[in-house]
Amino acid sequence: MQDRQIEQLFFLQRDATIGVRDGVVVFANPVARARYPDLTPGAPAEVLLPPEVLERGEETFAGSVVVREEVCTVLGSRAGDLCLFTLLPQSGPGAETGRLLENICSSMRRTLTVLSMATELLTPAIDRLEEPKQRSNLTVINKSYYQLQRLCENLDSLARLSEGQGRFRPENVDLVQFCRELVGSAGYFVEKLGHRLHFQSERDQLITALDGPKMSKLLLGLISNSLKRLTPGGTLYLSLTGGEEDVVLSLRDTGPGIPPGEMAYVFGQYQRERSDTDPKAGVGLGMAIAQEIASLHGGTLLLTSHEGQGTTVLLRLPRRRLEPDGQLQEAPLPYGEGDGGMHVILTELADVLGDEVFGRRYRD
Repeated sequence: MQDRQIEQLFFLQRDATIGVRDGVVVFANPVARARYPDLTPGAPAEVLLPPEVLERGEETFAGSVVVREEVCTVLGSRAGDLCLFTLLPQSGPGAETGRLLENICSSMRRTLTVLSMATELLTPAIDRLEEPKQRSNLTVINKSYYQLQRLCENLDSLARLSEGQGRFRPENVDLVQFCRELVGSAGYFVEKLGHRLHFQSERDQLITALDGPKMSKLLLGLISNSLKRLTPGGTLYLSLTGGEEDVVLSLRDTGPGIPPGEMAYVFGQYQRERSDTDPKAGVGLGMAIAQEIASLHGGTLLLTSHEGQGTTVLLRLPRRRLEPDGQLQEAPLPYGEGDGGMHVILTELADVLGDEVFGRRYRD
């Protein structure tokens, strides 16, 4: 198919679409020309899209990047030496919606506090009864608590991050140690699901500045999403590479992949079709929050997937160190069993873990 024919196919598309060959814009549909007037045929594509998007070699991929100070989902597909990019602007909740979400979260936290206190009082009595049925009921309550806690935190995070109100507290961190500790603790629960979680790094140490709690939320959210797609006996591979200018975290799964028709909605908010029968179905906030956290660090998220071959998510972050060098944070988050760090993992993975994991409560 000739370039002219391809251009005609996208002429009436309601989303901005451009064609790029060898790093040069070949065509832009009317929506793209209206939104980016300087994007004329012959212009270098790098005036609009970052290199990590332009240089992707997969046939299809999706990413969340900042384009002209606007966060967009970028859908890419290759046809020979021509690459087509469709840009879908992402809009966060408006001011009124943001305040509403904050009020809802505040009310949910109060209810969760009461639920937590009631559960703590019930636990000793149920332990003394030694009745399996009552123990099972308490387990369901514990799991529901963590699921509601995750929903509350996600709604609050999305509202604050989208409005630029999220606290960003970067510290110099050894990212290799950070990932090892996270994978070591999360891997315990992944194995209980019959899967495996592996981590590998080409370096023994890689120091960069990041917000530890937010990065943990991002990575655990990606792991949770991957676990929802895995078939029994599946494997997740987290790998880390880095140079002087940037670091790349890659999470690859051996799942069935994402259908092409769903790729456009991966980074959208509230766009997942709600399922009342699938207990693992969320409300479509996870990837939206992940891209907000990546943007906060000056990074980008890219996703590639092929049906039957699994999915890979790439997180590229600029490598930075705080000056003057402060004390190296050896453990940005505690992951020891029985403390608040384990609470973080249980909260982020609550939608995918089995009921048996929640047979006991962990200190918040």
